[in-house]
Amino acid sequence: MRTPAALIGGAIVPLGLLTAPEIDKSKDSKRVQLFKKVNLLLAIASLLSEILAITFSTVAINKLAEVRFPPTTGVDELLSKHFEIAWMGTNVHFLLGMFGFGLLVGSKAFFTYGSKVGKISGCWGVAVFLHCSSIVNQGIALGAGDNSPHFASNLLTLVIRYVTLTISRARGRPLSMIAFGVIFYSLFLSIEMVAESFGFFQKEKDN
Repeated sequence: MRTPAALIGGAIVPLGLLTAPEIDKSKDSKRVQLFKKVNLLLAIASLLSEILAITFSTVAINKLAEVRFPPTTGVDELLSKHFEIAWMGTNVHFLLGMFGFGLLVGSKAFFTYGSKVGKISGCWGVAVFLHCSSIVNQGIALGAGDNSPHFASNLLTLVIRYVTLTISRARGRPLSMIAFGVIFYSLFLSIEMVAESFGFFQKEKDN
């Protein structure tokens, strides 16, 4: 999973960061300005998601080479006992980054060729997103077989289980706890940015 994640991460940099559309306050409406800001944040989030996928998979591979684990009946049991969060983190972050990359392709068409082409590419992007989600859901529900442990039933429950496990294991780990604090603060800043774009805080600033 490291190689696909690295390839997508490398493609996100020129697509969503180096060639990110600039905001022209004299021409762009508030809606377009917000869209451009969200587009940049989506590129950053997608890139960081792929970096997390690479980190999870790299550490797991290193531990497989360095640590001697007790014998198991198969790979599925090994993953469920020793690498559950690593497996979920790798897959969740790879898929989220990949979906974000797909959305960036659609937004690139919108900013480059206008709304007509953007709507067409947007429809294609949504169709592929839904189809990919269906494929992923089928794979997650199948697991490794009828008698193997299932991590989740679909992508949504996999993400929820991953977040729940991550939060529970963050206790006693200062760096993880600080990371969650920073994430919650970024959510507050995101809400504030959206509210300011629609002029909710305009009166307060004017006063």
